[in-house]
Amino acid sequence: MSGPLADVERALLRPGARDVTGLAAAVPGQLARLAAELTAAGRAGGRVGLVTGVHIAWAPTPAAETDGPVGTAVLAAALAELGAEPVVLTDEPCAQVTAACVDVLGAGRLEVLPPSADEARVRDRVAALGLSSLVAVERLGPNADGRVLTMRGFDVTGSTAPLHAAFDLPGLVTGAVGDGGNEIGMGNVPADVVAACVAHGDRIACRVPVDALVVAGTSNWGCSGLVAGLARLAPGHRDALAALLDPQVDARVLGAATAAGAIDGVTGLPGLSVDGVPVAGYADLLAGLRAMART
Repeated sequence: MSGPLADVERALLRPGARDVTGLAAAVPGQLARLAAELTAAGRAGGRVGLVTGVHIAWAPTPAAETDGPVGTAVLAAALAELGAEPVVLTDEPCAQVTAACVDVLGAGRLEVLPPSADEARVRDRVAALGLSSLVAVERLGPNADGRVLTMRGFDVTGSTAPLHAAFDLPGLVTGAVGDGGNEIGMGNVPADVVAACVAHGDRIACRVPVDALVVAGTSNWGCSGLVAGLARLAPGHRDALAALLDPQVDARVLGAATAAGAIDGVTGLPGLSVDGVPVAGYADLLAGLRAMART
């Protein structure tokens, strides 16, 4: 792995719930491309949409998962620092958790759609926002058969608003962050690679592509990697962006998500963890990304 931000891309390969090296190998350099696009959006004062939220419907107490909204809130704060106007989009089952995360850092207005919205309604709603860019963070999308499946193969199509439909709107720069093969943006990875790298990959693989895909051990980490990339590309904002990578910031946002009812997407249980990794188990990764942001 070489090229701009290759060191950041490598750092993000730490396993969360699974080994993501095979997925990442299919999209080398796309983190740098997305970071450059978002830096440009900030300089231009563009409005950037961030789509997130996965409802863990199979859990003992179904709720939104901790992976996605936490990273989205940090990325929204980074974009606001650069001069962009972040708009966070989710659906009703994930709205409370997503709002709690966004509120901690105070960046980004929230747009919520019902799961019952059809694709035309989604496109109309998003088109009306006047976005320059649209980025999905840990947001599930349809497989080749049009069904939305969790990593366990659990069908959540009926409780997932089709926010993926907005990614084919004309004129948008699109991006995504994912870790499992079933998220919006994984259409950038060949289907046979997802099938080979991920359990149930032949069934769950999302086929929605984007302009640039970031693969990471958890999607929250992928957002942190993007923030490190933004800091490199916008040195005038380096200190403020690096401060967002303080492990204490992550812990604070994660705590707000948990207090709002979020659960771990792997265990299905509440607690300060993401994809089965406790918050203390990846603090060193965030500290390393913070150091990279300053180099």
